[in-house]
Amino acid sequence: MNKLFLAALLWLACLGCSPLAQALQMTLVPRGGYQIAPGGTVLVDLNIAGLQSAGLSTELGAFHLDLYYDPDLLFYLPGAPSGWGTALGQTAGGAQALAFADHGTPGLLHLDEVSLLDALTLGQLQGDGFRLATLAFQARMPGGPVPANTFLFADDILLGDAAGNRIPVALDEIPVLILQVDEPATIALFGMGVAALAWQRRRVIMRPRRRQAAHSA
Repeated sequence: MNKLFLAALLWLACLGCSPLAQALQMTLVPRGGYQIAPGGTVLVDLNIAGLQSAGLSTELGAFHLDLYYDPDLLFYLPGAPSGWGTALGQTAGGAQALAFADHGTPGLLHLDEVSLLDALTLGQLQGDGFRLATLAFQARMPGGPVPANTFLFADDILLGDAAGNRIPVALDEIPVLILQVDEPATIALFGMGVAALAWQRRRVIMRPRRRQAAHSA
């Protein structure tokens, strides 16, 4: 029994001395705030940080992740304003980097980018943190009740350096974005208020013209 206890203490001591996995940060940040309205466009920046400050001292040469979202509420826009960052090289023409966004499955977006640049050039392009991509979505009017919130989150994240070696790191947190959804009733009331103000303004403008016409007659 004493031997087992001593072995357990030794194992815990060794575990405490083992190096911890370095942590990166990947975030999903909305450009227009955390509140969205059906019919509007939602822009989300995918960022990474900690390539230097987390103790890795490495460059990012490739990445893959799966982004999940509610297809009843959000529709991915494959063209502009969606786009890739430039820290892995220019993706136009495929001269410096190859990038692909697969949106064939509703509610799931596969993002892949591989740089064709060497480690020295990537080190000059990249800092401790930078933008990987900007994702654009069209906010839809759902068929059922409008949810109060909607979630976007990333999973199956793979990172590699310029040589193609996998970067064995753990993220501080899984990238999750929570957006608040406006109720259609609120949007309708706002539209009615704008229309009422426009109609009232038109009445004020038209009233002097009618008086002038009456005096002329």
